Amino acid sequence: MWRAGMRIKVATRGSKLSLIQTEELLSQIKAVEPDVEFEIVVVKTTGDIIQEKPLYQIGVKGIFEKEVNMAVLRGEADMAVHSLKDLPSELTPGLVLAGFSKRAPPHDVLVSARGYTLETLPKGAVVGTSSVRRAEFLKAVRPDVEVKPLRGNVDTRVNKVLAGQYDAAVMAVAGIYRLYGDKPPVAVVPLRPEEVPPPPGQGIVVAVAREGDVHIVDLLRKASDPAAAVEALAERTFLREVGAGCHVAVGGVARLTPSGLEFVAGYASGGRRHIVKVFGDDPVEVGRKAAALIAAARSYQTAM
Repeated sequence: MWRAGMRIKVATRGSKLSLIQTEELLSQIKAVEPDVEFEIVVVKTTGDIIQEKPLYQIGVKGIFEKEVNMAVLRGEADMAVHSLKDLPSELTPGLVLAGFSKRAPPHDVLVSARGYTLETLPKGAVVGTSSVRRAEFLKAVRPDVEVKPLRGNVDTRVNKVLAGQYDAAVMAVAGIYRLYGDKPPVAVVPLRPEEVPPPPGQGIVVAVAREGDVHIVDLLRKASDPAAAVEALAERTFLREVGAGCHVAVGGVARLTPSGLEFVAGYASGGRRHIVKVFGDDPVEVGRKAAALIAAARSYQTAM
């Protein structure tokens, strides 16, 4: 049992969005265990420090999570909070993924000052993203636009669009609305998963704890959102089975419905894209089937 005044140390990145996401998950935990108190431990990661390069050029696996999780392994924190999309398919040994927030909308959006859609973007428009996935799917849908690297926190990227450095940018809607609420300073146009499949885990905030820390793990599981946990299992199975790193344009998202689990996944390369849909009840099997279909599409496209 938790006692009044018990304190849990929580490691997280120090960006404004990371702190908002952390508070969101901690509020969910306090809803089931009001006596728990938290202490935030801010960790600066390599991904936060190196802003001038696209992520795939830095060459550090788990660039936003590794140092935060090390704080847990070293005993400097009891748990770590992340965006699920930032976690590699395999965690560092000794850690377990135990807590899942309610999911925010997982899709990507086109952000601009003028309300552009993919169809209305002017020919030659400059679109910002440092994601290989987003860039390849953009080229497959609109080969006439120019994709340029865009890194930084959510507000940094939004401000560069507002300043006219880019005509538009592709970003995660979850981060925009978590940061700005329902009145962002830019126009936000959703991109369907069939157009630009999001990365596995997008929209879910998660907590990682030491594997043997039973009290923390049990508390996190008790506070987890069941639907998000199921969708995360399908998407992380897909991510592990498909074996694609950040240099490969692969995306996939699961949605739990009353009739079962729906999974939309895609692969893009060289101006072409391949989209698959899978339905089922078992999240592991759904994730594996989607990964097998995407692997087949990659093999076929490579052989062409």
